[in-house]
Amino acid sequence: MFSELIREVPETRQQQKISRVVLGLGYFAVEVEGSGVGLCANILSQEKTSCTVFPRAGSLKGSRVSDLFELGMKGGLPGRSIALAALNAVSNQEKDSGAQEDVFEAAGVREGDRVVMVGFIAPVAAMLKAKGCTVDIFEHRRHDDVRIRPQEAMEECLSRADVAIVTATSIINGSLSDILAFQSGARAMILMGPSTPMLPRVFSSTPVTFLAGCRVVDAGKALDIVMEGGGTQILYKNAAMEKIIRKIRR
Repeated sequence: MFSELIREVPETRQQQKISRVVLGLGYFAVEVEGSGVGLCANILSQEKTSCTVFPRAGSLKGSRVSDLFELGMKGGLPGRSIALAALNAVSNQEKDSGAQEDVFEAAGVREGDRVVMVGFIAPVAAMLKAKGCTVDIFEHRRHDDVRIRPQEAMEECLSRADVAIVTATSIINGSLSDILAFQSGARAMILMGPSTPMLPRVFSSTPVTFLAGCRVVDAGKALDIVMEGGGTQILYKNAAMEKIIRKIRR
């Protein structure tokens, strides 16, 4: 999946220079000259990894977007996360990269829908519950939420879902392709979160129907928040980024 995303980025964008790379507690951020800032969730603490330092630290500023893509292709969560943030910096800032619209309204989510969420986004789960939806959650991190189901039940739940939500962190940990390979009866499947690359053509042959990501609108503020360990809600509260969506055309 990652190689397909990279191929969608024009060569001119890949040759742009990196101004800054920030590895925060909640997010990684990459600032690209002439484009802006892209984000990717930091999931290192969620995964089994002994990495406590990044060996390439101090060498990324002044490199090119293509160099970070190469870093991501070599594998490893830090490299893939940095590469995805760089990809979002050059892909999610375009004027046609997405519209500001409620993705659940666009997808027609309604009371009584059975929703499967792969990756726990607590505010979204609460909103869906308030809307009257039944929510089944799959999350490998330890949580006490009674809606979290065992991983072996995912395929069966997806086959009966009306709506499926998959967090874009599945791109980083390499699980997205496996998730999309399951047979799903969902009328809408949403790839969601600030890590989401707004490149609909990559997903045109998959079950994904909507991309729900973000666009950084205040680069300085976003970088400050990431550097100080902030997360999604603080970025939105401080108007550092805005939600955008794109419908997949087939």
